[in-house]
Amino acid sequence: MNDTLVAFAVLAWLAYLASRLLARHHLPELVAFLIVGALLGPSGPPFMQLIDEPSLIALRPVTEVALAVLMFVIGERVSVRALRAARWTLTTGVIQFALSAVAVFWVTSRLGADRPVALVLGALAGAGAPMTIAHIVTSVRARGSYPTGIVGTHAVSDALATTTFAAVLPIALLLSDEAADIGGALVNFVQLGIGGAVLGLILGWFISRLGFQIETSGELLLFVLVHIVIAWTVAGFAEISLPLAALVAGATAATVSPQAFSVRLFRTIKTIEQPLYLLFFALAGASIHLSDVPKVGLVGVAYIVVRVAAKIVGGLAGGLTGGLGWRRSFRLGVNLTPQAGVAVGLAVLASERLSDVGSDAGVEAATVVLGAVVLFELIGPLFVARDLRDWSSEEDDTGTAPEEFELPARVLVAAPVPVELPEWLIDQAARWRSSLVVLMPGERDEPHAAQIGERCGSRDVDFEFRSLRNESFTGAVVRSRSQHQADLVVLFAPRPPAGASRLVLLPSERIARQLPVPVLTFPLNLPEDDQPPRPRRLPWQSPGRGE
Repeated sequence: MNDTLVAFAVLAWLAYLASRLLARHHLPELVAFLIVGALLGPSGPPFMQLIDEPSLIALRPVTEVALAVLMFVIGERVSVRALRAARWTLTTGVIQFALSAVAVFWVTSRLGADRPVALVLGALAGAGAPMTIAHIVTSVRARGSYPTGIVGTHAVSDALATTTFAAVLPIALLLSDEAADIGGALVNFVQLGIGGAVLGLILGWFISRLGFQIETSGELLLFVLVHIVIAWTVAGFAEISLPLAALVAGATAATVSPQAFSVRLFRTIKTIEQPLYLLFFALAGASIHLSDVPKVGLVGVAYIVVRVAAKIVGGLAGGLTGGLGWRRSFRLGVNLTPQAGVAVGLAVLASERLSDVGSDAGVEAATVVLGAVVLFELIGPLFVARDLRDWSSEEDDTGTAPEEFELPARVLVAAPVPVELPEWLIDQAARWRSSLVVLMPGERDEPHAAQIGERCGSRDVDFEFRSLRNESFTGAVVRSRSQHQADLVVLFAPRPPAGASRLVLLPSERIARQLPVPVLTFPLNLPEDDQPPRPRRLPWQSPGRGE
């Protein structure tokens, strides 16, 4: 196991480096995770193979728990509150899923695929990639109901796919084996579909009822992770769908919890979201079999083409039904084409269950789905990221999001060191009639805080000073923004030291990624004593700019 952990550590480090290089060129980071995983996995070139099949099997529990945590976070986007905010999320999810399932089943049957194969492909055609889209939305900093609704639509698609697959798999077993037990097939349906939903309801209710009593973020995170691990154990023992259970649990917790606790709960879990994305997608890339792509055959090509067409038509119909404009509805259909985790897991499960009754239908269906997922997962995110970036630019140019131009009622000003606020900032707050919340080290009666209070009082600006204690600057700013419901965040942060690596995000960049409000950053020039030593330049190196 030590060799497995070392190999995974190297894989994760290379995936992180590749993701930072792609991020500097405005490309989705998860594409780097997948590509590095695929190249260093069992199906990669022999001289580059770092992770073998036994290592993937040994790390499977870690991957499944990471998948469950991410699906729990995505469950927030299909809660009752989220579905009410974007009506078209539910209508689009249902319409495009039904259209994809029916179209793929009909076309693959006409092309000669066996009934069990066509049934499995139809059930999996509607599945989406909510984690992939959620990561892209975060990486391109897309905000608003439209990007959030896209993630919710993918989550609805995965929930419908898991439930439909639970109903279709027993039928496929009966068609593949004449001696199959109908009672056993019904038990499989109850275990896989209904069992996952019931487990998710119990887990979400339990977390919402007991979690609000926990005060610290660390204990709350540990509380959720422990119960997700317990759910993983129960799901493995009862043979039910863990991704469906985690998705339902997240939606239940977000629905039945008070608004304040729901925000704190998911904000706490999202602190480990990025490492989990790297872990899951790097190992998912290692699980990709590149050799499956040429094996998809005519049925596989039909699956890809028909699925893409059905997603576009279904997205257009669902968006228009839910009140979304036709242009945005068409883009929505394109953004629904990526497919990932849930489809892969269900395809592998179909292969195992159908092989137990001596049928090759599961292997054939899994080959088609896995080969298609390679294309959807490596190519789809590029189009989605570009579309969301273009959409954000159009929103800024046309001004169709008037809420972004409203004057801020409350401004959070934060600095990791004591600073004097510039006069223009206080004057601007007075013109906007905004209140200021200042977050920095020190106490209210210290000179720098008292001076800020005097200046604000002279201009009739409401002022509140919050002391920055022994806490990370990023975490304190995110928590204070949510606590005070600030509409604008102004950061005064030291300049990065000369020669600092740009592979690591600065605190201001991390804050801007996590907050849903505008963030303005102004660099601070620290005294020479506080500046880190400049890197020594070798004689043959040319001086950099500004030297």
